[in-house]
This record gives sequence, structure tokens and C-alpha cells, in this order.
Amino acid sequence: MTLFLMILLLVVNFLISWANADYVGRYWSESKEVGGSFRSYVVCGYVMAVAGFTMVYGCVLLLIAPIFLQAAGCDTEIIIKVEMLASDMLYLLAIVTVILSGFRIWIGSLRTAWEERSFSHIAAAGWNTFAQIHNGINFARNAPSAFGRVFNALFGIKGSGSKSKKNDVVVITLVITIVVLAILSGYFTANAIMKRADARYDLFAKLERKHRRECRNYG
Repeated sequence: MTLFLMILLLVVNFLISWANADYVGRYWSESKEVGGSFRSYVVCGYVMAVAGFTMVYGCVLLLIAPIFLQAAGCDTEIIIKVEMLASDMLYLLAIVTVILSGFRIWIGSLRTAWEERSFSHIAAAGWNTFAQIHNGINFARNAPSAFGRVFNALFGIKGSGSKSKKNDVVVITLVITIVVLAILSGYFTANAIMKRADARYDLFAKLERKHRRECRNYG
């Protein structure tokens, strides 16, 4: 049951990240030309999509890594250390990225809700407010301990024996490999979706067609 819920959560996060990448892709080229706050808003959405995919791929790698490590003859202690350190590093990477990017999106949604004062924009601002508060509380509760574990694993006192030092090198190498693979997978997935949406959707052409229809209606 726990595994099923975990897989379901990964699927939901994957779909949300897909939707984010597809949404920002629609405005990617246009945001380069417009620039300013619109560009920063789109870039923040893109960064959040990459972070979302990275976390999904990271969790998948953490689920299958023990199988390959056991087959390679790694000790149980090494496997546990790899799982713990990699999960902490992925968590810190994702939560910091989401909070920083989400802050910009949250401020933008509040401003839009104040200017438009429509139900959809107010609901979006409310959801973004809830998400930002939730992420902030999560960060305050879990990030300090996760950062402490990562710092101790990378820079803390190492074992004095040669075997212990070798194990530390193996653990750090495997963790870096998992994290880098997750980041690259998230980056390439988000870019593929974004570029596909960018090619399909032309914001300026849509606005021009809308303007022409309004001119015909009032002409």
C-alpha cells in the first residue's frame, strides 16, 4: 500500500511538472521579446518544472538503486548511506528551488488577483499562498536537519580505517551520480516539453487574431 501511494504521488508530481513545462513553453519565445517581470515569471515556472521532474526521477532512482547496488555486491551499510544522503541532497535541491521560484510566482499571482479581481485569479492566488506557506513550514522543519546530515557526510569526521575511507568515497560517488542523473533527466524532460509547446503555440498570433475579431465586431 505504501509503495502504491508513493508511485501515485510520483505520477501526480510528474503530471504537475508536465503541465508547468507545457504552460511556460507556450510563452517562452514571447517572454524573451517582452522581457521584464513577464520573462522572470516564465523562467520561474520553467525552473519549478525542472525541479519537479528532478525530484520524480530522483525518487525513481532511489527506488531502483538498491537492486543494482546489491547486484554489484555493495554492503548493506553503503546502500543505506547512499539512500539517506541522496534523498537529503535531492530534498534540499528541490525545496530551495521551489521556494525561491514559487515566491516570484506567488507575488505575481497576488498582484494579478488584485488587478483583475476575478474568481479564477483569486483562487490561483489563494492556492499559491497555501503552497508557499506549506513549503516554507516544510523547509523550516526538515531542511536544517537534512543540511546537517549532508554537511557531516561530506565534510564531517571520517573513519580512520582505510576501508571506512574507501566506503565514504564510494557513497559520495554514488550519491553524486544519482543526483546528477536526476537533474539531467529533469532538465531534458522539461526542455523537450517546453520546446514542443513553444513550437505549437504563438501568443502574438493569437493576440493579433483576437484584435482582428474585436475590430470586426466594432467596425
